[in-house]
Amino acid sequence: MDRLDFAIKLSRDVGFYLLRYWGKALNVREKSSFQDLVSDCDLEAQRIIVEKIQKSYPNDSILAEEGLFETGNKIWIIDPIDGTMNYVHGLPSFGVAIAYAENNEVVMGVINDPIMGETFYALRGQGAFVNGERIRVSQTGKLKNSIGNIGFYVGFTGKFINAVETRVRRIRMTGSAVIGGAYVACGRFDFFIARKANPWDIAPLLVIMPEAGGVVTDIQGERATLNSGNYVFSNGLFHDELLNVISSVEEDSTVD
Repeated sequence: MDRLDFAIKLSRDVGFYLLRYWGKALNVREKSSFQDLVSDCDLEAQRIIVEKIQKSYPNDSILAEEGLFETGNKIWIIDPIDGTMNYVHGLPSFGVAIAYAENNEVVMGVINDPIMGETFYALRGQGAFVNGERIRVSQTGKLKNSIGNIGFYVGFTGKFINAVETRVRRIRMTGSAVIGGAYVACGRFDFFIARKANPWDIAPLLVIMPEAGGVVTDIQGERATLNSGNYVFSNGLFHDELLNVISSVEEDSTVD
């Protein structure tokens, strides 16, 4: 079994596990702050993923959200539940994110949405898919005709919405970076902004988005990497206009 098939099956297996406790997660507690939660389900989902990778690919390294920070030229990047807040509250937008990178470049990405029964995936150079069907970004050509999505970041989110709300058709907040980005890749959203993100929050999208014909940069318009920390995903047709709106938003200087 190659890495892609392995990751797809693994993401679905973990998704089935997570469905058992959706809205009734075990031992929920605060992690870094009252706005950042973790549960025993996060830890168990990660344990399952890590154990399977270590058994099948013992020479590969693993970077995973819940306390596993290895380095290496061949590395798996894992978020066992992207959208824990939604998961804990029984909201439907969360995903299992598994990516594989070589020499710091993501070459494979998988996102499983257990609630919708959808698995998004891509291999570099081979296109992007959901459940076996090829996906492409939207053809929305103007910002004013777009539907966008934004992540939650104190000091930025509200100000961005104020700046853009009269320039777009709608703004949504799904509460999961990988789901928000996947929805851009398949044309449901026209753009997604992640103002502050860790590598595991967005890793699969760094291959899924370009393979779906989309564009991903940082908020300055530079090429996005695993360590950019902020990301703008779009269909590419009004990307510069979107960057201009972002640059007009001054963040609260009291927020790190």
